Amino acid sequence: MKLGTLYLENRYILAPMQNVTTSPYRRFCRKFQKIGLVCVPMLYTKRIEKNPETIVDDLCKIEKERPISVQLISSDPRSLKKSIDYLESYKFDVLDINAGCPSKRAIKAKEGGYLLKDLERLENLVKIAVKNSSKPVSLKIRIGFEDSNNIKELAEIANNSGIDFLTVHARTVKSFFEHNPLNLDIVKKLKENLTIPLVGNGDIASPIEANYFIDYTNVDALMIGRESMGNPQIFDQIHEYFTKGKEILFRNDKEKMLQNIEIYKRCLDEFLNGIILPRNINEYKFMELKRNSIWLAKSIKNSAIIRRQISNTKNLKQLELVLNNM
Repeated sequence: MKLGTLYLENRYILAPMQNVTTSPYRRFCRKFQKIGLVCVPMLYTKRIEKNPETIVDDLCKIEKERPISVQLISSDPRSLKKSIDYLESYKFDVLDINAGCPSKRAIKAKEGGYLLKDLERLENLVKIAVKNSSKPVSLKIRIGFEDSNNIKELAEIANNSGIDFLTVHARTVKSFFEHNPLNLDIVKKLKENLTIPLVGNGDIASPIEANYFIDYTNVDALMIGRESMGNPQIFDQIHEYFTKGKEILFRNDKEKMLQNIEIYKRCLDEFLNGIILPRNINEYKFMELKRNSIWLAKSIKNSAIIRRQISNTKNLKQLELVLNNM
């Protein structure tokens, strides 16, 4: 499919999620189904400007994962431009600007979701990104800050900015993630006012929900994030439904969990082969395996007990012992 000037194998996108969609995780999800685009979690431009060496592991081997996007969060034109200049040495496919993050840190720094109530600043930052990036630029937003009264204005900014596509999470910034249901009516209205492709995001946890999201709003592609945690096969389930009309329900048990953990271990080894990280390799492997093992225990019998046992582990050896004794 085509998103602006970008050609993708399909219309599935793995969302950028802090401390989740690391390189091993992105590789892991792609073991079950081809994913049109994966995303590096948001990088703070001020961090890149001051200490660029701290993001080296975030960008390590991204050229091996193409198509891939890199997301920046910023409120400052100077640090945004400097960050884009720094990123020019890396091989990736899309530069994404975050204007939807609802965290207190982002709002306090007047970046992320804050930009939806300061459209002049948002428009300026997007123009800087388009002007200075050699890669296609995309923008990720929510349907508004507290309400969606300026959705037509947002559409106009997107249409005239030179970005290749827009991604929208179907909640306001103030709604955070789960406090309120999705507002697909506003997503539909946004789509009707756009001249560029729109990617839909939010609570797509099954093939039926994915199909409804597209049918109701007419978005061009789907971005899936939290729903992949514990169910990396969500993309395959959606693909089977879209291409064959076959609904595969999510089921999990200890055997499947342990099989998935073994696949994740291989993804870790694949990523770590031939590189030197600024942190201890065993510590890195432990943290990756620990949090993913917790997620992969989703819905299995006695999952609360198993998750607690995993959470209490302090190192790789202890984690392996828990997993081996399941």
